[in-house]
Amino acid sequence: MAGVALPWLSRPGLAGGIDKDGGRAAELLGLGFGSIEFGSVTMQAVAGANAGMALLVDRLSKLDRSAPGRTAIGIGLGQPAEATAETLAVEWQAGLAAIWPVADYVSLNLSAKANQRFLAPEHRASLIDALRRVASCRDRLAEAGRNVALAVKMPLREAASLLETLSEFRFEQLTVVLPDSGERFPALAKLRATTARPALVAIGSIRSAADIADARAAGAAGVQVHRLFVEQGAGCLAELGEVVV
Repeated sequence: MAGVALPWLSRPGLAGGIDKDGGRAAELLGLGFGSIEFGSVTMQAVAGANAGMALLVDRLSKLDRSAPGRTAIGIGLGQPAEATAETLAVEWQAGLAAIWPVADYVSLNLSAKANQRFLAPEHRASLIDALRRVASCRDRLAEAGRNVALAVKMPLREAASLLETLSEFRFEQLTVVLPDSGERFPALAKLRATTARPALVAIGSIRSAADIADARAAGAAGVQVHRLFVEQGAGCLAELGEVVV
């Protein structure tokens, strides 16, 4: 089944974790990635983790974003340590309200070890309610003329359990973290076969043009890299068959 068309997925994206405060935004956005995901970041600053949403949004708002074919901006939303399943909706809605002037998409991070607890069966009702409420917030922004896509980032092994919910609430993107070994791409293909929505983005040991081809053949609409960029910098685009002139 074909995924949802999002223009930034035609080129590899840079996953979150490289820049959490926008200090490298101009540099990263000029490298040629399809998207740069900033964060994950929480609304309030967390010492030793991130400087809070206000600083990131302020820095991104000062960039010139008028160039055609520009790299998309994504912002990953994290959760403070004291967050509970019942506070997910409040934190996510506040994050979406804060980032809509500068972001093309927002990513709800359920892949970080500290956040995977929200995927536990006992939190399922609260999680689904939070996803529903943030989707409603997205819809209100769209009615006001501002389109911000919604993404969820989570481990591949957990993704099937939420796919129906994300499809129902019209989430545009599901970023799945592939395991480093094993049946990576067959498992991705099995996930894709169940529904056309949301668009799947694969991350995890994507290191070559062949990996991208395998991910797309398995149904991924796009890929993100992280470790490869940490190791090689912008030169990793050549490894991926994406040479920007």
